[in-house]
Amino acid sequence: MGYAVLKLAGVTTVARRLGSGGLILCYHNVIPESEAGLRGGLGLHMPFPMFARQMRWLKAKYDVISLDKVVERVTHGISLRGTVALTFDDAYAGVFEDAWPLLRDLGLPATVFVVAQAPGRDTDFWWDHPAVVRVYSPARREHWVTALRGDGAAIVASLGPDGGAPLRAPGSCQPAGWQTIADAARSGLHIGVHSATHRSLPALDEIDLKREVVESRDEITRRTGVIPEFFAYPYGLWNDRVQQVVRAAGYRAALTLERGPVTGSDPWALPRMNVPAGIGYAAFQAWTAGLHP
Repeated sequence: MGYAVLKLAGVTTVARRLGSGGLILCYHNVIPESEAGLRGGLGLHMPFPMFARQMRWLKAKYDVISLDKVVERVTHGISLRGTVALTFDDAYAGVFEDAWPLLRDLGLPATVFVVAQAPGRDTDFWWDHPAVVRVYSPARREHWVTALRGDGAAIVASLGPDGGAPLRAPGSCQPAGWQTIADAARSGLHIGVHSATHRSLPALDEIDLKREVVESRDEITRRTGVIPEFFAYPYGLWNDRVQQVVRAAGYRAALTLERGPVTGSDPWALPRMNVPAGIGYAAFQAWTAGLHP
């Protein structure tokens, strides 16, 4: 209700016009409306009609630019005012089946960050496991990504008998296959790296850290023919040591999940706003204008 009042009062529009920086949005998945009731989850699987409405509004109100152009402007100190870049983490099948065809038709560029060991495997992402969804809390998440290092197998195993193998998620909620990713890259979708296994990078030793940062890119290149230039930190977690490894690996930029506008930001710690799957339309407009909770 509060966001609707802000919109009606014109506050959202004024805030958007006064914004001084650009914005990078982070989505995870887009799914058919018929599957929306099946995927309560953790706010990652957005129904297609909601996503389509947001994209058409962004196209009308913002200059939607590629991540490459964002980084170029940051590097050269050029204003990003009035711009938005679109990104997707994890490379779910729904992104390629539902989101990308719409974006391509609208002429909107986007980047999808691939977890290199996920495509083609016969298990889903651990955070979509029904047992994980049932017991999830912020405190448990903190334990999972620190003490258990964000390791999916260890997290599911820690749930005991409840962590048994679930039925597979609907196809749109599974990791996309390599052929699908490669075909989308050839049609214009930009590909980035989201590590090899989606573990928490600050918790890893040097050997594992370099595997997550470097070998993941090599695998994506081998599978798609694309040499990714951008890296997204799993869980949005990073520190100086992780940043140095990413920078030394030759990436042009890296993205966090720290909310805020992109102004004169460090290219290897770019802020990015996560868009929850269930966000209301007025709230989405307010958030993009900088009116956060």
